[in-house]
Amino acid sequence: MFRTIARIAFRNFLMRFKSTLVLIIGMSIPAMLLVGGLSLNDTVKNWIVKSLKNNFGPADISVENPRNNIFVRLALDQQIVDLLKERKDVLAILPVSESLVRVKYNGRTIDCLAMGVRSEDLSNFVGKEIQIPSQGVIISRDLADALNIKENDLVSINMTGQAGEFKVVQIGEEGFLNFKGDHLQFPGVIFMNADELTGAVGFPTRLYLHVDKTIEEHEDFVNDLNQEMRISAVAIKATLLNSPANKALGYLTIAFGGFSILASLILVYLFVQSFLEERNTMLATLRILGFKSSHVFALLMLEGFAYFLVSGLFGASAGMFLAGFLLERLKNFSSVMMAGTLWLSKLELQVSFSSILAGISGGLVLPLVIFTAKARKIVSGPAVRMLRFEEEGQSSLRKSTGYVGLAVIVLAVLLTLFYPEFSVALILLASVGAFMVFPSSYLGTFLATGIFVYVLRFRPAELTSWDVLQRGAAFFLASWLLFFSLLTPLRKLFSRSASEGSVSTFVALSYVQRNKRNSFIIALMFSLIVFVVILTLVVPYNVERFVNEQLETGIFGYNFMVIQNPLKLIFTGADLEIAEGIEKHARVYVAQLNNDPVAFVDENFLKDAMVKSIKSNEWRKILLEPGTIAVGTLGDESVPEQINGRIRPLFGLGGSENLTFRVIGKFDLRQILVPVKYVASINSMPANIRFVPVLLARVDENNVSTVKDFYSERFDFPIHIVEELNRVLSGVDFLVKTGLILLYFGLLSGLSGVVFHTMRSVVLRRKLTAVLKAVGMTNKSVGLAFVVENLTMASLGILVGVFASVLFSKDVMDQIFSMIGSGRFLFPIWNVLTFMVGLYVIMTVTIALLVFLSKANPAESLRVQD
Repeated sequence: MFRTIARIAFRNFLMRFKSTLVLIIGMSIPAMLLVGGLSLNDTVKNWIVKSLKNNFGPADISVENPRNNIFVRLALDQQIVDLLKERKDVLAILPVSESLVRVKYNGRTIDCLAMGVRSEDLSNFVGKEIQIPSQGVIISRDLADALNIKENDLVSINMTGQAGEFKVVQIGEEGFLNFKGDHLQFPGVIFMNADELTGAVGFPTRLYLHVDKTIEEHEDFVNDLNQEMRISAVAIKATLLNSPANKALGYLTIAFGGFSILASLILVYLFVQSFLEERNTMLATLRILGFKSSHVFALLMLEGFAYFLVSGLFGASAGMFLAGFLLERLKNFSSVMMAGTLWLSKLELQVSFSSILAGISGGLVLPLVIFTAKARKIVSGPAVRMLRFEEEGQSSLRKSTGYVGLAVIVLAVLLTLFYPEFSVALILLASVGAFMVFPSSYLGTFLATGIFVYVLRFRPAELTSWDVLQRGAAFFLASWLLFFSLLTPLRKLFSRSASEGSVSTFVALSYVQRNKRNSFIIALMFSLIVFVVILTLVVPYNVERFVNEQLETGIFGYNFMVIQNPLKLIFTGADLEIAEGIEKHARVYVAQLNNDPVAFVDENFLKDAMVKSIKSNEWRKILLEPGTIAVGTLGDESVPEQINGRIRPLFGLGGSENLTFRVIGKFDLRQILVPVKYVASINSMPANIRFVPVLLARVDENNVSTVKDFYSERFDFPIHIVEELNRVLSGVDFLVKTGLILLYFGLLSGLSGVVFHTMRSVVLRRKLTAVLKAVGMTNKSVGLAFVVENLTMASLGILVGVFASVLFSKDVMDQIFSMIGSGRFLFPIWNVLTFMVGLYVIMTVTIALLVFLSKANPAESLRVQD
């Protein structure tokens, strides 16, 4: 019996090659996206596992002073070092002082990490004899390769503005001597004598521990250390290996592909429905001939599993190519953005069998569940009932839908009493319930109009995230109700015309309205993807326009900023020099007032600064008075007449003082790039606090590189505002284009659904088509009817997606503008039109070719069995 079942199943699978190919392409999308995302995770994980040996060696745990920050590293108490050495589970310990330095060789420079160590400590830690003589350094292999440095070469090392010549006594080949930072974020490390490293505060500022634990046990070990001692311990190997950030590439792929996966699942439902309806007569016949229901069920499952398995294998193969394509895009992007210094540029694609298996399984789970449930339902009963399955199913479905609709209405009314803030969502819920009880096109039009009027008329002054989500759902659902309800009046409109073209349209619309379930399924695929695609086009377009406007003013009208290295405040306290090439400048001194940033500005700033939100220039004179201050607000917030608080230096550099300021005005925080809460004049600056000096400057684009080099050589932090904003825009552009590539796979699923529906319609309606041709319709008019029918279903979804996305994207941008500054919403109509025209051209050509290549004369069509 099994042989007979298998023969029938695979015969059915192979005999319809065209429809099988279309289904395989459309249903392979979930497996492809899942395998692609998981393969990217495999690639990163494989590289990290190799790096644990090549770049970490015995370094398992790092220990620091819990008061450390990004600029200042405080020394650890010797008592802590001694306690850690006494622990039996600590096999080796390396005390170091760390500082960022700039190494220069043969005219090339690169920023890296420097470690001040003692030779005997380093020898004990790495397990071999190492000597670092005076003015000698060990350079890690990756850093040496980047600058083409060899042993005995002399290199210049700039440490917090103090440069010196050092001899390379050894190249660190692998392990800890080739260390690249906790997160592999540095191009390499320089090891030097602790007393020759300037810029570090004391010795040691960090400890590296090698422990008698597995990587899986490191986190527990660190938790115990942090509880026992006042330290900040990190399991650097375990953190790097298990960090969700290192899996972000794969998760981002799967997240962007979520709507494409959903569209593919909708195609699966369409296939299952068509497949089971087509097999109904054959299955009933087999039951009459003696097949048991279990045999029929096995036949269905075997044939269906063949479709899904081939789709999964095809998707897995395509997923590996997708992962390679996305990885190359990411490597090219990182090389442009980060000058090739990131580890991303060295990744090589790695795909594990478990990821392929997980991708295929994940892509098949929901399709198989849908298929199994429908197959079990159709075969569970006598053969006679199988022939009436569709009618009985529709009747029972209508009854159950009505009861569910009533329950939904009652639930929405009750929830409104307790959760009025979700009124929009509950109105949508009630509307869905009403349409389920009374599925009328007139009611649908009325409900859609009511929802639009309510949402647009009662728009909150300040949109919250919940408001945006509720309104987005309202726009989407109301658009569906409106356009779907217009099908009936459109069909009646075309029925009044007698021309051949309108007859084709009338026939097409009649089938769309008659087969509402199929029409809805196909349209839903397109509406979801088009909705997200247009949103992906609109939001970055408006963000880019806004950022370009901000580029014109920069930071208060300056396009360049220099932050002095806070370590210099400890050693020298000198102010920032003015580099050649700076056209105008202003000095700013930054501290904290009541835990918010406060900037004390000089007269140049008060004379030249651009502040859009303050129209009058009187504040420039008033702020020169001691004890006055301007306060930044979000929108129309009120401010007090005076501010009392404690001034503290940033990063805990010492000193504080209580002061009182008279508030002379306010400015809009959303219209400046740097979120400074308070601005005062240097005439109000207390004398006993170490402020962080900042230089704002205007620099010609031709001189930017020279000015940046001037401050970088002094180990300060120069920032070219235009360059950084363009970097952000490049990142947004990369994400948008990558997201669109993944969303286009959803459109491929939608197109597969249309093609599959067209192919099945052409086959199942051959007799009807022959009759229409016999009574006078031409091949052209019949073909046109098929084209119009399928384009109407797709257009329904496209119109819903466009209409809803236009309204929703405005809400999204209004919320974004409320957070980052004022802005004006514009819809990129040419971008959207280009996308839609391309989509319609592809659909029309595909459907037309499919229909007109399947034409036959009436006599032949009448002899063809369904």
